[in-house]
Amino acid sequence: MDEIDLKSILGLIRRQLWLIFSTIATILVVTLIFTYSLTPRYTAESLVFVDTSTKNLLNSGSTLANPNADNFRVESEVAILNSDSVLLNVVRDNGLVSDSEFGIKVSMKDRILSLLRIPLPAPPTGEQALAKVLNSFKSSVKVSREGLTYLIGVGVTSTDPAKAAKLANSLSEVYIKEQLNAKVQSTLTNRDTIQKQVETADAAIVASENEFDSYITKNIERLEKQSNAVGLTNLKAELLKINNDRLAELGRVNTLQASLQAQDFSALVSELGSQALAELQSQREDLAKRIASTTSDTPEAINLRAELAKVDTSLASAATQEVNTLQQTVSGYAQQADDVRQKIRTTVLQSNLPTEVLTKIFSIQKSSEIAREQYQTLLSRQKELDSQASLQLPDSRVVSAALVPTSASFPNNKIILGISLLIAIGLGVGLAVLREYFIGGFISENQIEAVLKVPLSAIAPRQTTGDEHHKLANPTSSLADLMVTAPLSLFSESVRRLRLTLDQQERKRTMPKSHDPDEGAIIMVSSALPNEGKSTMALSLARAYALTGKRTLLIDCDLRKPSVNKQLNLEPNHDFIDYLRQDRNSATLTSLIMRDPLSNLTVLLGGRRSDIATDELVMSEKMGRILSSARKHFDYVILDTPPVEPVVDGLYLARHADMIVFVIKWASTPQSSAKRAVAALKENKSPDAGIVTLLNQQDRAKMSGNYSYSGYYTE
Repeated sequence: MDEIDLKSILGLIRRQLWLIFSTIATILVVTLIFTYSLTPRYTAESLVFVDTSTKNLLNSGSTLANPNADNFRVESEVAILNSDSVLLNVVRDNGLVSDSEFGIKVSMKDRILSLLRIPLPAPPTGEQALAKVLNSFKSSVKVSREGLTYLIGVGVTSTDPAKAAKLANSLSEVYIKEQLNAKVQSTLTNRDTIQKQVETADAAIVASENEFDSYITKNIERLEKQSNAVGLTNLKAELLKINNDRLAELGRVNTLQASLQAQDFSALVSELGSQALAELQSQREDLAKRIASTTSDTPEAINLRAELAKVDTSLASAATQEVNTLQQTVSGYAQQADDVRQKIRTTVLQSNLPTEVLTKIFSIQKSSEIAREQYQTLLSRQKELDSQASLQLPDSRVVSAALVPTSASFPNNKIILGISLLIAIGLGVGLAVLREYFIGGFISENQIEAVLKVPLSAIAPRQTTGDEHHKLANPTSSLADLMVTAPLSLFSESVRRLRLTLDQQERKRTMPKSHDPDEGAIIMVSSALPNEGKSTMALSLARAYALTGKRTLLIDCDLRKPSVNKQLNLEPNHDFIDYLRQDRNSATLTSLIMRDPLSNLTVLLGGRRSDIATDELVMSEKMGRILSSARKHFDYVILDTPPVEPVVDGLYLARHADMIVFVIKWASTPQSSAKRAVAALKENKSPDAGIVTLLNQQDRAKMSGNYSYSGYYTE
């Protein structure tokens, strides 16, 4: 079974080889033209490595990696790299809005509208234009992870290879820059959060200290009595004096800073009482008087103003030093106050106080210590974050920068041609199958048997007037005359091969029990469509039997369009259709029968064309009696029937036939029509009747096999 299928496929390919090759050639040529008309595009790719380990220059310790987390991290980086925010920065950095490839361009539609003087739509806004450029650039970007590695491929496609490499590297650099900025910003955000906590902790420390001092101050007399501590009163007085002195100096410092900012040097000298400042102030006043008495814009005035500026600078510097000295004094007062407070606390805690008092004092002190510890921790973390903000490193780096591509990535001619070749082969084979089994004409024996499932009996060649040995007696002669005038022609040989096939089929046929072996056989000749040579083959087959001495009758059953009389150049005295209609004026059946001038063939001619439906006539009882009588008096009865597709007469006549010859015109009869006609004949014929086909009017140059050698024997 496999061998038969393989042969069938090879036969189909051989028969439709020209269609397959022409389809393949056409598609390949169109593909080549289309491919080389495309604008080449180049793809440049850089390679980025994502380091998922924790990087902290202040801490050299490393953390253990988590494969699952790392996998999600790399996938997240791919999404970030392909995000609109990163791509927008690349668009801005490279000026792609005005780029000829990715930027806003005048479309062909707008040009046509402009030529037609049709109002153009409103131009896009800045955001819309930027969105269009972003979409255009995004379609040319491909970001993908290299398998399950930590590498990310960043590719950009452009019509300019140098631009493709530039944009790919720019995209990688912008991504790394954004990553670093994000880490710095995150660190600074954390630092600012810690800063707020530091301020809160500092306030807590101050509140705790103030609470302790307030408790000591309010209860110092009671504490002195309860603890009998000596010196608390003196320490309290000392602390009060230090605080008053500190406040006084602090007020003085504020006044001096205001005078210094206003450059009121007289007030500064008066407040500070410094001899050096007094001398500088005296010099300044002297210079100011000299400048006032000198004409402006003179060299002397200019020199005096320059000396005055120097004196002012010296005064400001000296005053600043004096103010800084006072600020240090204020800081010293603050340190002295802290020392006195500590002495008071130590004295109180070391004294013999009641338990409830000590508990209260220890509680206040413990709160202060906790606040100080929190403050120190937060302050340390804040300083660490300040340092980290300036020491951040990106988690990704470019391990391979994009190079200018030397070959185009699109179109890939090899892949396109390969795919088009496969498509062309598939389409060619598909068209071959479609033409072989559905829409094309029949051109070979294997094709007929594969499509119709009916054996082919013979192939009749197409005859031309210039063929030697095949010349007709006159232009009006029938091709069937070659059976007598050119018995060695290819046409005559094909008819005899048809007769041989019918004889073989007749011997194989199972006769019904009611059939008389002495009765003749009825052979029906039909076709699917008109003008396929059916009547010529019916006359030729009848003559082939008659020339062998067989009693043969040819009946022209094509009542709609009889043509046998024209081929015989005979005109019947009466019409067969009138006889079937039982016209009282019609002659007897004997008067309708005539003799073939070239052979011993008996013919029953149709006569004139019918202008009425004839199916009722061919299925009538009278037609049945005619055929039954013909069986008894003739060895072979040939029925020339109408084509099956347009007329149903042949389907009724098929019930009487012992054999059916189905004529197919070479490369002309549609396969769909032939399939429907054969199927209809199979449904209407008697069960024991056989069907054979005849391929008619084949081009002699296309003949092969046994037919290709026929010319040798006819010469």
